[in-house]
Amino acid sequence: MQEHHKVVIIGAGQGGLGVSYYLKQAGINHLILDRGDIANSWKENRWDSFCLVTPNWTLNFPGKPYQGTDPDGFMKRDDFVQYMTTWAESFNAPVRKFTNVHEVSLRNPGFVIKTDSGDITSDFLVVATATHQHPKIPDIAKKIPKSINQLHADQYKNTSNLNDGGVLVVGSGQTGCQIVEDLIRDKRDTYLCVGRTGRLPRRYRGKDAISWQKEMNLLDRTPDMLSDLSLRFRPDPHCSGRDGGQTLSLHNFNRAGVKLCGRLEDLSRTDLIFGNSLKSDINYSDDFASEFRKNIDAYILKENIEAPLPCDNDFEGEPHVGDPSIESIEKLDYKLAGINTIIWATGFKYDFSWIDAKVTDEMGYPVTEKGYAGVKGLYFNGLNWMTKRKSGILYGFNEDSLEVSNQIKKLVNGNLPDELNSNKNVDEIICM
Repeated sequence: MQEHHKVVIIGAGQGGLGVSYYLKQAGINHLILDRGDIANSWKENRWDSFCLVTPNWTLNFPGKPYQGTDPDGFMKRDDFVQYMTTWAESFNAPVRKFTNVHEVSLRNPGFVIKTDSGDITSDFLVVATATHQHPKIPDIAKKIPKSINQLHADQYKNTSNLNDGGVLVVGSGQTGCQIVEDLIRDKRDTYLCVGRTGRLPRRYRGKDAISWQKEMNLLDRTPDMLSDLSLRFRPDPHCSGRDGGQTLSLHNFNRAGVKLCGRLEDLSRTDLIFGNSLKSDINYSDDFASEFRKNIDAYILKENIEAPLPCDNDFEGEPHVGDPSIESIEKLDYKLAGINTIIWATGFKYDFSWIDAKVTDEMGYPVTEKGYAGVKGLYFNGLNWMTKRKSGILYGFNEDSLEVSNQIKKLVNGNLPDELNSNKNVDEIICM
């Protein structure tokens, strides 16, 4: 007899576990499938020195909000994995570990979930695999000689698993810059290919940047406020939670001896060829930080808030008079530079083609109405900008988890909204 569950959830990260928590409370039978363990991506795809970038107070997990002694601190990787694991165990989340889902197909009614250990059917399905699913590595990697150790950022653990010699980090988003921190501390000869990414001051006028974002309702912005939906996938501004939280800055890297390069465009024999956008991309980072501070200043003035005046520490990471000059490098002989390792901090790509239903937009990204995907019984959770800016971060998953689970509970209890009864396609739901 084929295995059947009322609800199947794919993904045992915060998005999947959040829905599970509320379904457990409602006594609804369900199963969570994950290709690894609980919090697998946090455990397996983060480096050893990784810390959360959002403060501990943002960990508002249902049934387990942060109650420690350091709400403004930043939890280390292993501590956070344990936090999530303990939380899942506290409500006996029904996680089936190390189970790969290959395909989801519709049946009438419900779903067939094809896994490497057999098919499972369900009446409802929640896809909580998030957005960052597969490492994205540019085609130029195929030109790199085998003598150079190449790895994606999700494979990086610490400097001991790198070849001796210099390291080229490609990508200056949050991840790339945090890895550069590691390399600086190990006194590695480091090169960084810079892209167009903002810089977020860690603190300004007495508060952490995330605290200001919350207070100014920036985390509650909705997708319709974006000028372009592609901005949902814009790299996070560089910032760090390490050592109590600090501003990451290209200028600080330059002062520490990191060689900044433009975007890697080609390889000719032993020469790495870079683009000429380095200075404009550095200016973009500076302007991003400046605009953020100006918005806080304006908010403080408008709301008549008592806040300390800006101080020197608030401008950490800005260029200094007398800084070492940043020369744009057009090409670099990797042999002469001693570069023996390349770390691709080039982000991730998503793929939802394994779901045999029309649920994505022209970018291949799921379109939902508060998590509902326009196919009866099919939901998503944990996506970037699913309902709000905070949807894809730890601070926002609880709100979306409650919404998705409430919709499922109504359906299970027979109280179906008209638009769900009709099994309309996703385009009709969007236009309502």
